[in-house]
Amino acid sequence: MHSAPRRCRFFRILVLAGGLAAGFAPLAASSAAQPKVAVLPLAAADSGMPYGLLPSRSELAIMTSQLRAGLSAGHIVLVGERRLPAALATAGFDQTSPERSCVVAECAQRLGRAVGADEVLFGAVTRGMAVIWGTSFSLVDVRSGKVVSEMSVGYKGDVQAMEIGERDAGACLARVIGRRPPCPPDPGW
Repeated sequence: MHSAPRRCRFFRILVLAGGLAAGFAPLAASSAAQPKVAVLPLAAADSGMPYGLLPSRSELAIMTSQLRAGLSAGHIVLVGERRLPAALATAGFDQTSPERSCVVAECAQRLGRAVGADEVLFGAVTRGMAVIWGTSFSLVDVRSGKVVSEMSVGYKGDVQAMEIGERDAGACLARVIGRRPPCPPDPGW
């Protein structure tokens, strides 16, 4: 007499376990499909203005770390963070110099291959005046070498505004990388 309720309980547990497994399967598939992204340190770009200021090495480092923070908050898989600076230096690039920085798809593709990335994000920062900043980003598919997405943002303010701006840009780029609807267009400064 007890075998029928036990069998029924066993089947209920089996059905519940199957339902849970089916519910987690899309999550596992979506995380497996997430591309590995290498983020090159942001580069200084000449604004073309006479006596224009270039972003300093420390400002570029802060902006890059905030960009990575925004991407990480968007659940993007980041790779090569420790190896990229050495790879850039070995290849003769200097992200603080507009003339010697890696800000083209071919260079980004080569570095992405070196660190095992599926996509590479690079960007160039302009500093129009003491408090006016702009960053242009490009996302490169490592396999094809094609630029798959571009985005530009601008902001006005002190270093804190710059940090928030890059973190927000990272979050918007995470949406693009994750194949979700993009953020609304940046109104600029």
